This record gives sequence, structure tokens and C-alpha cells, in this order.
Amino acid sequence: MYTSPNASLLETVSHRTEFLPISFHHTKVIPGAEQVLYLHWHNEVEFLLIKQGGATFYIEDQEYTLQTGDAIFVPPNLLHMAKSLDENACEFYAIVFSHNYLFDTSFNPHYVKYVSPVMNYSLRCPLLLTPAVSWHKDIIETLIKMYELSQYCVDQWELQMQGMLLIIWQSIYNNHLSKIEASNKLSKRSIQLENAMNYIHNSYNEDITLRKLAAMTCLSEGQFCRLFKLLTGVTPFSYINRYKVIKSCEYLENTQKKIAEIASLCGFNNISYYNREFMKYIKMTPSSYRYMVMDFGGK
Repeated sequence: MYTSPNASLLETVSHRTEFLPISFHHTKVIPGAEQVLYLHWHNEVEFLLIKQGGATFYIEDQEYTLQTGDAIFVPPNLLHMAKSLDENACEFYAIVFSHNYLFDTSFNPHYVKYVSPVMNYSLRCPLLLTPAVSWHKDIIETLIKMYELSQYCVDQWELQMQGMLLIIWQSIYNNHLSKIEASNKLSKRSIQLENAMNYIHNSYNEDITLRKLAAMTCLSEGQFCRLFKLLTGVTPFSYINRYKVIKSCEYLENTQKKIAEIASLCGFNNISYYNREFMKYIKMTPSSYRYMVMDFGGK
């Protein structure tokens, strides 16, 4: 899926407010450049909107084709990248924001209902938006308006921007997320997994056993595995290994630690197994990923 970075990628605008957890980017890729967006992930939510040209976006193991005017919703913590569809120029906007910009605490009942499913079950939540669908078109038009507003002083749009995001989120919930919840009974059954999910995220570098996870949910091991896959789309240990690999990317990006040490810090006791799992999810070796990030100057 991944090819080597292309130096022709030019990010022309990178606007981040000083006090708000939201940023706006405008990227142009010259004709003939294959790479549109390098493989990466982050903790924030992202909307990407194609202004000109076309691109194929890869989110984890899913592929989405976007043409001029299309947009895509990328939930947090998902690996994603993009390639140009053809030899023509490609231009796109990106709006990246923290989920805390919507609701500032997980104790907020609105957060639990509207945001928690995306945070915990993000693999099921990416969404391609096209102007041919009425409610998609409304979101796309709002995203364009948001980017236009971002070019002005923050005092002129601070409250309006948050309100526009909430309107977008309500639409996505009504037409997309709620259907995922209904089909998987997330709204009721996801609570059973909350302690186990938190434990995985906080203790990923420890020896996590199926027995311990099942005990946290008051389910048998078999029941836990079935519920976990129903809600996340993957098995518990596939989820854990993927999470370990993603966390190891942070060390590769931000430290000079040896790869063997990083593997150990992230709960892999065998470097060969770590390399296999890294290749499985990132589609390159850990050292290649580190060099790629260095070539791009970091995220």
C-alpha cells in the first residue's frame, strides 16, 4: 500500500490557533506526484476535502476513492494515507481537531453518547462524503465555510466554529454512527467493555490475558471475545497488537531509542514478532517508518 515519500508534496497553509485544539491545512500536490498524504495516525479527528483532482485514501485496510468535491471523515487513532488517482495535480483541505473541542469531558452524557463510540470503535466509523447525497452535501459545504472562516482572526469565529462542528457531528451521528450503534447494539453493550478498553489503552505494554479482560466485563472468555469482535470488528488480541504497534510509532517518531528497546517498551518480548506485526499493520519495517518520518520532517 505504501510507497516512498515524494518531496513534491507541498503544504501551503498550516493554521493552528494558539488556544483552540483545532488546525486547518491546505495542501497542493504537483502533477505527476504519486504520494498525496504520507502514512501516519494521530489522536485527533480529521476531515479531508478534495478541492481539485482526485486521490485514493487508505484508512487501515479500507480503500476510498475521492474526486473533486468529495470529503472523508477519519476517526482518531487510525492509520491513513493517500495517493493521487492520476498524473494531474491534487489539492485538498484538512481540518483536524480534538474530540475535546466538542465536549470537554468523558463524564459529560453527550460525550458518552455521541463521541465515545468513535473513540472506542473507530475502525467501524470512517465515512466517505459525496455531494450526491443531500446530508453529505450539507456537511461538505459547512467544511468549506469552516476553512474560509479560519483565515480570519480567531475572535471572529471561535464560537461559530465549535457550533458548526457540533452541527456536523449531529448529522454524522443521526445518519451514520447511530446506525452502527443500532446494528451492533453499541449504545447498551459498549458499557460492558469500557473497563477492558481502558485497561488495554493504559496497560498495553503489560502481559494482558484474556482471562483478566473477561473478568473486567463479568463475561466468560468466549462471551467477551464475541462481544469484543461484534463491537470493534476485530479480535481482542488483534486490537491489542495493533494498539501496541501504533504506540511504538510514537517512539520511532520522537526518540532515538533502538528498535529492540521500543519493542520491549510496547510489550513485545520478541523482536522478530514485533517486526512481523509492524509489517502487518504499517506495511513497512520499523526502520523504514522512522526514515519516512525523518524525510517528511515529522508530522
